[in-house]
Amino acid sequence: SWAAPRYILNMPETRHERVRRKFHILVDGDGIPPPIKSFREMKFPPILKGLKKKGIIHPTPIQIQGIPTLSGRDMIGIAFTGSGKTLVFTLPIIMFALEQEKRLPFFKREGPYGLIICPSQRELARQTHGIIDYYCKLLEEEGAPLMRTALCIGGMSVKEQMEVIKGVH
Repeated sequence: SWAAPRYILNMPETRHERVRRKFHILVDGDGIPPPIKSFREMKFPPILKGLKKKGIIHPTPIQIQGIPTLSGRDMIGIAFTGSGKTLVFTLPIIMFALEQEKRLPFFKREGPYGLIICPSQRELARQTHGIIDYYCKLLEEEGAPLMRTALCIGGMSVKEQMEVIKGVH
């Protein structure tokens, strides 16, 4: 149910195109969400604190255009290593799962609500899980419901991993 702030939606398309040109953002498709230049305007109040702790003050170009996919759009994003792509897909999935948890809490053995499949690099999978876990714990500290996460990696004990994934979001 996320939507960009009304005042951003009401801005002329020429403004959005100007922002995209400034940040070298290329888009294609119909009904493309507007680029949003600050995390505050993206409506992430509890997460802002965690971003600041990590030294993330302003969104990168991939985040400016990619995070507005919270509005339910599919996207393919291409950006350099270290450009912040992980936040582009993790923050929307966390916020979406949180919204669903608030509407109707999950029971044990339900889920998963979100699934991220990583390439065969274990370290990348661990890093992605660490980021998700960090923001879920931060949200819980701010009063949000507990968001359970799990990391499953090939070549590891299936029994242990199955125990962990019972009832994740």
